[in-house]
Parts: sequence; structure tokens; C-alpha cells
Amino acid sequence: MTNPLDSFLANAAAPVLVVTADDAVVAALPDGIDGYVALSQVQPDTVVRRGWRSVLLVASDRAALRRAASAIPRLGQCRTIGVWLTEGTGPLVLHPRGEWAPLSSLNARPLDVGFLTVARFDAPVGAHQVLAELARQAVPGTDATHGGVVVAYAGRQGLPGLDVRAPLLGSVAEAGDADRDVPPDVVVVRGPDDGPVASHHVIDRAPTVVAEPGLEPVDEMVFNPVGWRKSWDHPVVDLLTLAPGPAGVTEAAVARARSHQGVRVDLGSDDPAQVLRLAMAGVPLVATGRHPLLDPDLVRAVVADGDLDDPLAREEQALRVRRLTFDSHSTLAWRSGVGRLVGARHPGLPPVSVLLATRRPEQLDFALSQVAAQRGADVELVLATHGFAADPARVSAALAGAPHVLLELPRETFFGDVLTAAADAASAPVLLKVDDDDWYSPHAVHDLLMARRFTGADVVGMPSEFVHLQQDDVTVRRNHPSELFNRFVAGGTMMIDRHTLRSLGDFRRVRRFVDTQLLAGVEAAGGRIYRTHGLGYVLRRTGAGHTWTMDDDQFRRDEITDTTWPGFRPSAEMRAGG
Repeated sequence: MTNPLDSFLANAAAPVLVVTADDAVVAALPDGIDGYVALSQVQPDTVVRRGWRSVLLVASDRAALRRAASAIPRLGQCRTIGVWLTEGTGPLVLHPRGEWAPLSSLNARPLDVGFLTVARFDAPVGAHQVLAELARQAVPGTDATHGGVVVAYAGRQGLPGLDVRAPLLGSVAEAGDADRDVPPDVVVVRGPDDGPVASHHVIDRAPTVVAEPGLEPVDEMVFNPVGWRKSWDHPVVDLLTLAPGPAGVTEAAVARARSHQGVRVDLGSDDPAQVLRLAMAGVPLVATGRHPLLDPDLVRAVVADGDLDDPLAREEQALRVRRLTFDSHSTLAWRSGVGRLVGARHPGLPPVSVLLATRRPEQLDFALSQVAAQRGADVELVLATHGFAADPARVSAALAGAPHVLLELPRETFFGDVLTAAADAASAPVLLKVDDDDWYSPHAVHDLLMARRFTGADVVGMPSEFVHLQQDDVTVRRNHPSELFNRFVAGGTMMIDRHTLRSLGDFRRVRRFVDTQLLAGVEAAGGRIYRTHGLGYVLRRTGAGHTWTMDDDQFRRDEITDTTWPGFRPSAEMRAGG
């Protein structure tokens, strides 16, 4: 049988070094390779022979690639560097760094198994640097997984995620080496502590030694809900049927799971790492059993009797599970926990300034209650009243003393200028525009931050999937797709980085369509807009007084309507308080 790498090996300059990122890919390798290094066997003092003219890294998927790039030794310089993702779902891309020799070609193509990406340069470049950059660019946005917390590993491989700064040590004592310019804050060890660590003069203390985590975190930059499907083609499938190979749950397995109603797992016997990858990706689960190291709230949510026959209940269950997985078992959660343990700064989910502009005093109490209910996020409210003054004591009481800023602007001020004034007064690095009459789940801000984390999008928002038509007193659920990059999100849910907003010239000086103007500006600048789930937001239509003029009948056209209920009928996310 033809080996999928025959073409690469025939065209790559010899000698060729093949590096395997995970043990599961070893069986796929052909015979007759010039050199071979298994990263699982690499020790801290391993020196790989130089002089290779081509280097190929073989990994099961992007998660394995990112983990490997954190530990790959210096391989010398060569002109041809390739990555074969045996369970990958798409090719890699590479924007070369300015200090490298020019990139002469970049080729990517599907193989019988996975995808192969090959970069060729005009002159030799550091192979380990190119592999690290491929891993960095394999996920969208800027991934600062390490978050400023320097972690070293003694006697074990590194944890999931990309952290090329993390050293692998032969012993705990090496962490205190006075000649180390970048000493770790934390040393993760396998098993009992194997000795004391000296105080390091750079950080003026000894690095903190911690036992390895009971369960390794999940790389949420790879395993996440992007690509979620509201419908399914196949019934519930068993985990071992879905992912029978030694690599377990990979990107390819998650892609297969998208077409199934759900995946059946046994928390008592199945590998919890595989279950967590599915949970983080938002795959609906049918679970039995228990596992002592899983977050208890997550276990309760996974084993709860969910009605997967009902598409809405199915999505609600999947959302609860992936949120709990993100909060307890993501790389971000693990790093934040370690940062708190050692007193090191770790950004975690950034604080958010909620921009609320209103010209309707009668809506103020309602709007304040929506902001006050938010949980799982550090929220500041910037209230910009448009033509009236808010009572400071009333606002403070409604927010239970939470941080807030009050602005009062003349009624004739352009709506865009009102929002820009609110953005200027905000203190947080991330801004969220909300409307004064719409409903928000208590997890709305958290979920937008979560989507911002795993997509790196310039704007994140929700669709106006649920709409309450007040005149007819009905709630319409529209068939908006979600968990995808898209040109449109609901204006009352737009989350954007303040520096991105400033680079676009702030909110445009307009009286109407300020949301459309901002989204168009982001798109014109080459930015990306991501639409997360629509379960945390209900758009209210009163029939008059909206800056978005649209007849109510347009919200309930047959071709866009999924379900209509009498009265106010939000998702369970909002009815149960999340």
C-alpha cells in the first residue's frame, strides 16, 4: 500500500528527520526514515544531531502540534519543514517571521489520512522556530496561553496548550539555577517532591512546586464549539465507536460527532480526558457513572437527564456542559488557578465595561437589573443617559455597589457620540454594548468572553435568535445558525476590544444604524466577527421607538421561523437563571 508520505519523502532533500508529537502517530510512519525522534521520549538534556536538510513533525491534530511545539528541542537549520496532522481537519497556514529567510513556497494538501503542510525557504531557518510558529498560527487570534505565569516541568511532559517558554527539567532543583535568566514561577512534578528548590535572585523567592494536576486541562483553542450543529443526521453514538483509534478524541473525531445526536460516555470507565474534549467542544453527551476528579457541577450537568430529542433542550444541555468545562478544565482555568496559588498575575478572562446608552427613564430599572445579574465576569457599567439624569443612589443600589460610571449627555447628541463618550469613560480593556430593553442571561457576558477567548475574533456577539413581539405577546425563535464566523451579530450583544474600537475611529457619528456601521467598519478593516450561541439573549420589539426600523411581521416569516410560543418564552438559560 502506498504510504501517504511517499511524495514528501521523494521530494524533500535528504537527510530527513521525522519527529513524532504523540505516540498514537508512530504506527503511521513509513520505513526507511533517515532520522526519527519521539518527543514522548525526549529528556531535558537530549541533544538532537544537526545537519538535517528537511524536518517533518507528525502529530495527530492541532492540539498535539501545540503541545509538541512547547517541548521540541533545537533541531538545527534546514530549508524544508513539514507538518503532517494525521487527524487534522484542514491545512495549516504560515505567515513567516521577518527575521527568517524568504519563504519560497507553502504547500498544503489532504492525504489519505489527515493533512500535510510543507514550507520551503530560500535559505536555512531554525526548524524548531518554524514548527513553533506553525503551532502558534494554527489557532485564530493571539493565544497568550501562558498568561505571564512561567511554568516548568520536572520528570514529565508539558501540559496541553502552547507555551514555548516552559522548560523541561531533569529535577526540581534545576528550577533554582542561578544562571537561569527566566526562572519559573511554578514547577510541576510527577509524584512526590524530589527535593528542595533554592531561592532565585530574579524573582527573589523559590519557585513553587506543585504536583501534577489530577486531570490535564483541555486545549480550548482547539476543542471548542466552533462548527456546532443544531440538527443531526445520526443517532447517539458510543465514545469508542466514534473514536476507536489510539489517538482518542481528536479534531477529526469531534467533526464526526457533529453529525450525531450525541455521544454516549461512561464517566467511571472512559478516559476522562477524552470526555472533557467532547464536553469542551459542546458535543451533547449521554453519560453514566462518576469520576472523582471531574468538577462536581460538571458531573451533575453531564449525567442529568437531557431531552436530546428536543433540539432546544439538546443545545441548552450542551451549553451548560461546555461552560462548566471551560471554567474548570480549560488551560485558561488551570493557569489562572496556578497564578493565584503563587501570587503571580494571570489575566484569565479580562474585565468588561458594559456600555448602556438610554434615553428612556422608564427602562432604567429593568436595564440595571440585567447588568446586576451577570455572573462569571468582572463587570463595570458605564451608564450614558441621553437627555435625562439618573439618580446616583438609585443606580448604586440597583447594582449592589458594583463599579459604575454615570454620564449625562444632551438629548440632541448623536447616538454614536453617546456610545463613544461611554467608551472613553470605560476602564476595562473589553467593551460590550447592550440595549436598555432586551433580556440577557446571567451568563451572557461570560459566554461572550469565552467565545472571544477561543476564536480571537475582533467582534463577538449573539444572534437575535429569540425575539419577543410585545404587541402580539409572542416569542419567536428564529432559525439563525450560531457558533460560526459571520458578518452579523445582534447590536445589543457586540463585544469589542477598546483598542480595536479606537483604531476604527470609535462609534460613527450617526443617529441610527450605529451597530451596522461598526460591523461594516470591522469587516472593511479585515477584522473577524464571530456569532456565538443565541440562548443568552432575547430581543424585545415594542412596535415603536427602535433605532432599527423593521416591521414585526418580518421577525416571523415562515422561512426564518423555527418556533413560536405565546407570551414571553426565553430559553432555559434565562428562565432558570443559568
